[in-house]
Amino acid sequence: MRFRMTHTTRRPGLIALAGALVALSNTAAAQVAVDELELHLALGSGATTTVFHAANRGALPAHATISIEDWDRSESGENRYYPTGTLPGSCGSHVSVFPSVLQLGPQSAQAVRVTVDSAQAIGHGCYAILFVESPPVRTAQTTGVLYSVRYGVKVYVEPQSPLSGEVTDVGVVDRPDSARGAKGGGRTLRELQVMFKNTGARQAVAHGAVEVRRPDNSVVSRIEIPEFPTLPGATRRLDVALPRLPSGRYVLLALLDYEGAEIAAGQVELEVP
Repeated sequence: MRFRMTHTTRRPGLIALAGALVALSNTAAAQVAVDELELHLALGSGATTTVFHAANRGALPAHATISIEDWDRSESGENRYYPTGTLPGSCGSHVSVFPSVLQLGPQSAQAVRVTVDSAQAIGHGCYAILFVESPPVRTAQTTGVLYSVRYGVKVYVEPQSPLSGEVTDVGVVDRPDSARGAKGGGRTLRELQVMFKNTGARQAVAHGAVEVRRPDNSVVSRIEIPEFPTLPGATRRLDVALPRLPSGRYVLLALLDYEGAEIAAGQVELEVP
């Protein structure tokens, strides 16, 4: 395994289920759920089809609609949603769903077929999200709160190409310790900010660690970085909390394994007074 290293010396200086509340509910109301929250399809010489299932777990008939939108993630990892066709990587006009309106009897399920165009039609990887939404059901016995349930099924349409990525920047950042409130006495939290860019043509899922080393290369501490995804062309910002260190000089080394040919790495020097 080879390492790709970024060296900087900058000084100290982010769907499963969403419910929209409306008014009034009933524990016996229909409950629509899906069995997949992510669909991965390979770009191929012809159209590609996959299937997920929507199920009504309730005792009443259920109705659901399926709509398509664009999505991506912010630098800190939060999902963001846009009208279809907004983003350069939109699958909007290349994905079809059948059926797009579901009528489900009590305790029943239905297959939903998702088809994407050929690689010749799309030309590059693309992404979409299918929102499966069921409105509240009101009956004569309804009391309490009704809510509309919406599941987001992410669609990844990607080529079978090598993964690649790099750490583009690392730096130490001091932030106020807001958890301690006014009694914090000006205490700060020290973090290592790591910028990882996915330079490949499909989503990379990486994990890694930050090692705190002395100038003699001995390891003082190792902080694990949990698994995180990054879409192609996107940059992910990782804020890694650092331990309190005794006075001295240190090297902070970030190592990220994105399952490519290299380990992406970057380092920064830190001097603690």
